[in-house]
Amino acid sequence: MFRQKNLSQDFITKIIDKSAGRVPQNILEDFFANLEKEINLHHFTKTSESNLLRIIQNQFDLLFFINECLRYPHQIDILIIISINSNYLSDILVRNPEYFHWIINPSVLESKVNQKYYRKELEKSIFPFKSFESKVNAIRFFKRKEILRIGLKDIYLKEDLKSITQHLSDLAKSISSVLFELCYKTTLMKYGIEKISGKYVLISLGKLGGNELNYSSDIDLVAFYEKNIFIKKTIFYNQILTEAILLFIEAASKITGAGFLYRVDFRLRPDGRNSPLCTSYAEIIKYYESRGEDWERQMLIKANFVCGKKILYNQFSNYVSNFIYPASFSVSPTDQIKKMKSNIEKRNKSDENIKLVSGGIRDIEFSVQALQLLNGGKDSEIRTSNTLNSIEKLSRKNILLTTEANDLSSAYIFYRKAEHYLQLMNDQQTHSIPSEGELAEKLSHFLGFKNLDLFNKHLNASKQKVKTIYNSIVTDDKNLTSSSYIDEIHFADIKRAKRNLDFLQFGKSLFAVKQFDKTTTSSYEIIEKELFKFLAVSVDPDIVVENFTRFIRNAIFPHIWFKEFIDKNFFDLFLNLCERSQKAIELFSEDKNLRDTFLSRECLIQLNQENIFNLSLKEFHFRTSVQLTANIINADSFSSLYSEYLNQNLTKIINAFIKDKKWANNFFVAAMGSFGASELTFNSDIDLLFIVSGILNYPGIQKDFQDLLKIIRNSFPGIEIDCRLRPEGKSSLLVWDIENYKKYFVNRARVWELQAFTKCKFIAGNRKLHKKFYTYFTNAVKTKDRLSIKKEMLAMNKKIHSAENDFIDLKNSTGGLTDIDFIVSYLLLTNPKLLIELDSNRDRNRFYTLKEISSKPINIKALEENFLFLKNTEIMNQNIFNSKTSLISSDEIKLFIISKSLGIINYQTFSQRLNELFKQTKNDFQKIFN
Repeated sequence: MFRQKNLSQDFITKIIDKSAGRVPQNILEDFFANLEKEINLHHFTKTSESNLLRIIQNQFDLLFFINECLRYPHQIDILIIISINSNYLSDILVRNPEYFHWIINPSVLESKVNQKYYRKELEKSIFPFKSFESKVNAIRFFKRKEILRIGLKDIYLKEDLKSITQHLSDLAKSISSVLFELCYKTTLMKYGIEKISGKYVLISLGKLGGNELNYSSDIDLVAFYEKNIFIKKTIFYNQILTEAILLFIEAASKITGAGFLYRVDFRLRPDGRNSPLCTSYAEIIKYYESRGEDWERQMLIKANFVCGKKILYNQFSNYVSNFIYPASFSVSPTDQIKKMKSNIEKRNKSDENIKLVSGGIRDIEFSVQALQLLNGGKDSEIRTSNTLNSIEKLSRKNILLTTEANDLSSAYIFYRKAEHYLQLMNDQQTHSIPSEGELAEKLSHFLGFKNLDLFNKHLNASKQKVKTIYNSIVTDDKNLTSSSYIDEIHFADIKRAKRNLDFLQFGKSLFAVKQFDKTTTSSYEIIEKELFKFLAVSVDPDIVVENFTRFIRNAIFPHIWFKEFIDKNFFDLFLNLCERSQKAIELFSEDKNLRDTFLSRECLIQLNQENIFNLSLKEFHFRTSVQLTANIINADSFSSLYSEYLNQNLTKIINAFIKDKKWANNFFVAAMGSFGASELTFNSDIDLLFIVSGILNYPGIQKDFQDLLKIIRNSFPGIEIDCRLRPEGKSSLLVWDIENYKKYFVNRARVWELQAFTKCKFIAGNRKLHKKFYTYFTNAVKTKDRLSIKKEMLAMNKKIHSAENDFIDLKNSTGGLTDIDFIVSYLLLTNPKLLIELDSNRDRNRFYTLKEISSKPINIKALEENFLFLKNTEIMNQNIFNSKTSLISSDEIKLFIISKSLGIINYQTFSQRLNELFKQTKNDFQKIFN
């Protein structure tokens, strides 16, 4: 239908015009005759003729080209094969005509190339270039040239599938390793690092890992490093490696005039796209042992080395082989495979997708991988990443019947050859085999079928054979049972819960090996009943079991903990922490000292201003987290305790630092923001001001305070400590003279800046100097009229509010904490006498001071209650989920847990309370500012 047997007159005319009399007529006639002789042997179409014309027209010396084609007939064969079977290869020859004279050389086309060859040639190609981008461009040109060679080995020399996929994989691994090493070295150079002891590994997965890449595959990679060393006291190794990975992804994926290299995917790393791009060896091993999913066993079958430290890779490979191929399974891997297959079929709406269709490539891969997972623990010889090799080995071991192995291999080769042809045609990532049209006819002819009908019959027969074999392997699993008590618990992921419960009882890791002795198992069984009682009424039983398991994995002697949990009240507290304090879990699961504090019950001694001073910041956060969960303290007392804790420790640090300083009697340090207002949460920043009198008398004072700030930051790891609320922010000097502040207040301070100083609190130094400073501030406030205050604050408020999304923003939603803060600040700024009183009585909160306003435009008591409710909710949200923001998820389970922690009967009542609060605050805001 689409096939043509002769060259068109248009084609002949254009070639004659191109020759412009330089090519004798007899030579042209011979050339056309030889072309037509060759095209009659193939499925030549109008599209093919267009490709052929473009290739010939772009030759530098047409006479030389035609003479060479007539002298060496195989050149015409290659011309016709390319123009018919690959628009992509045609484009390469159009863009780079010189490649034709390289590729027609039999020694080039038929040479045995491998990964070692590719790497050597790549390094030679990039060596002359200096800049990073020019080296990457050289790699892009190298790939394009080698794809031309591999493509012709495929469609002209008809090398077998295994050979072609090996070439493509070797090329991709060579390019990936050279490019990654280039990105790594570039990153090191950026930081001036010449020698480094850090070691990393780049691992390939998927088709690249199995050495069965196709022409348009993504490449799936995972990176990890040996240890996270601190380099030159400025940067951690994981930051270096992460930057190198990001540069690698950008360079590989960037589309340029020279083409692009590969679509790179790092999403198969532990915890997926939400986790860091690289992790340590210890962390990646721990992940697979403690939290690895069943599908990740399947994925890791294909793991292979790309570059980095081979010894470290071998160490990793040896370790995870026991995870991939355990001696036995508590849950059959076929169950996970069936589930994945079902999800794939739901998403796949096309019968033409040979990768995902029932009986297609994925069914072959899943069948083979299921047999490897089930038998690989007993027989290491079947552990291989390549699908065709796996089929061969499974047949040799009589795990697959000879007929099944033949059917799977034949279908796999047939599917992949068709897939290769389609991808090579237009350089597109496609898996759809057309049932009709020009492309379908070309494909069937290329694969040796007399017509399209015979091709389609063979395709359908292959699908049916594969489907039958798949169904015989992945049968219904009768071995899965579930205990009645588990059925009564509403787990979201029952398989994971069972696995965690198996660990708690027997110490079973993912390798299905029991680690606990009888004493430990017996100790657990004593508390098991109480555990299930708690889980039966838990809002989120999955997280309880997950956190319990995580905690016990890190315990040196689990039986000690199980025995302690016989104390029902203590066990109940622990389970509540697992459900309602991710903050505490994160802090003490891997910290022996904090676990000891918990075990001794010392953390339950109520905190007060006398017993907090000697605690580390981590211990303070842990104890307050436990006591919040246990209702020993509430969120309001937490803020007061935290402020006092920071105040005491900062005063001690500052007083120790200033002992030998000349300016010791002429400075003060003040707190700003939530610390200044004693309204701290777990994640509050510490904002400080450094102010001195007679700054010109102390030439080295800026350096002194930089040293002091560094000491303070080192004393409170994990807290953001800054002086950004000083005039001009980070761009200005760290320490300001008090008289310069006076000028700033009078001449430059805007209302929103004055607003920040309503939360200014003295910490250490000369109190009289602070009082003088505060007088300057209040005098500046007195010069502002109500209208200008209102206008500027309204303008700033509009910039702050968050956009609508699936979260509740306690801080920046309309009617939230920010609006309350603006109301309070406005009332203080428009009543300067209250500011003076507030500074004199910092033990009182801001709302107490506002109650002294004679004519109150709003109900101050109600406003304070709303503020406390939101602040309590924010602190509880941080404690429950270890959240770093003021956002609350609208997920019903999470809302239920928060409402339960706040003593509210259900999440609907909690949501209603929030909505009413936001509405009331919004009305108050409008009364004040409108």
